[in-house]
Amino acid sequence: MIQSMSRETLHRNVYLFALAMLVCCLPLSKYMMSISQFLLAINWMAEGRFRQKTVLIRNNPSIAFFASVFLIYAMGMLYTGNMAAGLTKIKNVLPLLLLPVVLGTSYPLSGKELKGMLLLFAASVVIAALVCVVNYLLHPETIAGDFRSVSVFMPHHRFSLLILMAAFILLYMVFYPRFSATGYEKSAYLSLSLMLISFLFFLRSFTGIILLIILGAGFMLRTAYTGKRSFVKPAAGWTVIVLFTMPALFIVIPVLKYFQPVPYEISSLEKTTAGGNHYTHNPETGILENGNYVDLYVCEPELKKEWDRISRIPYDGTDKKGQLIRYTLIRYLTSKNLRKDSAGLSHLEEPDVTAIEHGLANFRFKEKPGISQRLYEIIWEIHVFDKTGFVRNHSVGQRIIFFKTAVQVVLKNLPWGTGTGDVYDVMLREADDKLLSLSTNWEGKPHNQYLFFLLAFGLPGFLWIMFSWIYPAIVRTCYTNMLFNIFAAIILISMFANDTLESYVGIVFFSFFYSLFGFASPGDKQAASS
Repeated sequence: MIQSMSRETLHRNVYLFALAMLVCCLPLSKYMMSISQFLLAINWMAEGRFRQKTVLIRNNPSIAFFASVFLIYAMGMLYTGNMAAGLTKIKNVLPLLLLPVVLGTSYPLSGKELKGMLLLFAASVVIAALVCVVNYLLHPETIAGDFRSVSVFMPHHRFSLLILMAAFILLYMVFYPRFSATGYEKSAYLSLSLMLISFLFFLRSFTGIILLIILGAGFMLRTAYTGKRSFVKPAAGWTVIVLFTMPALFIVIPVLKYFQPVPYEISSLEKTTAGGNHYTHNPETGILENGNYVDLYVCEPELKKEWDRISRIPYDGTDKKGQLIRYTLIRYLTSKNLRKDSAGLSHLEEPDVTAIEHGLANFRFKEKPGISQRLYEIIWEIHVFDKTGFVRNHSVGQRIIFFKTAVQVVLKNLPWGTGTGDVYDVMLREADDKLLSLSTNWEGKPHNQYLFFLLAFGLPGFLWIMFSWIYPAIVRTCYTNMLFNIFAAIILISMFANDTLESYVGIVFFSFFYSLFGFASPGDKQAASS
């Protein structure tokens, strides 16, 4: 009996250690995530109890339904052409099979253990964010180049999902009584949550910020309307209204201010520069920068001569963002309402030249970096797409093209899709056939998880995946758990804008938290309602 208890305790401790290792490494190390899952699998097999575990799965078929999505990927290998890419997908989605089975057939976590796992995850995200800030302080040039490189552990849009989850876990600890916390602990949780939210704006993840607004509104309303103080409810309602109104104002004002053209008469435009060289005028493009026409008063011979004299990057070269520096220069001069000639160029100072070399196409980006810059860039990309259809190197315009291309590919490959490994190849071929001018580094990703499922597995596979992930949430009443709802909203909304589950970090994040809330605490229904 003593030996049996010792063996059981050993496996339990290894299980908790591996889970703790997994949550700690989620934002920090893909390699250690894999090690922790390997340890979970080895411990689960060494533990035995297979008859009992089989009964648990039989009595809780939602585990099998959730894990069956792995079989969809496997079945897609039967008709895929790119076996190497398909096998990579199979390897990446193994957590869909491993984590629900291991967590669903292990002894449930206690409230204290669950709290510990959630706080470990939040602490790891805080550490990852601090490392990113230190990295930025050591290499501040990243803000003038590609600011997304501030996120050193994973792409910034994926990191933003982990930041949101950690921030709302900490807020949940403050405002909900499920996990007991002292006043000092609540103060610490609130401070760390606000720090993560601030970092999200620092990261300039537009998807993350939109999610923050939606989740913040839902969290405030739910918290207020389950509280006992009557004055809190209307206050929360007005706060939510402001929360949605302010971003709208931040969008409308720039549009009205910077994208309303100044009237002009084509006959009144001067034909030559002060040096006697001819201007090029192409007002028909309609492209604006701070309300000024980009393609008016352009004299490239003078620009080339003067730019090559003051900059180490040649006029025909590219800036540090990989953009044609001649066009960055033209946009920058336009943003200052200067003519694109030697006289206009003479007004630039050394900081302006440095900004142009780093890829800043608008002088306001020096004065107002951060989310205002990112918002302007998004609106400008939509403006250019509307006027010219140009999308190359423009993330927003390209996503519109990706969506249209993906829909065309889906219709061509009904009903079963392209197969597990062929999605990117077929998307690239379709883009080549349509002669689409897209970024050279585009891998063929649709950047929409729902479209990926339709592309790879067709309508039957898509419907089965949706059923397999919705059914367990219903029968396990996960929807009554505030933390599960936050997690589900993060996943479901982000999948419209990104291929959230087509990265290893994304699939582990999804599989772990779904299994944690859905299968790891099956007897905790009363707690789940808080």
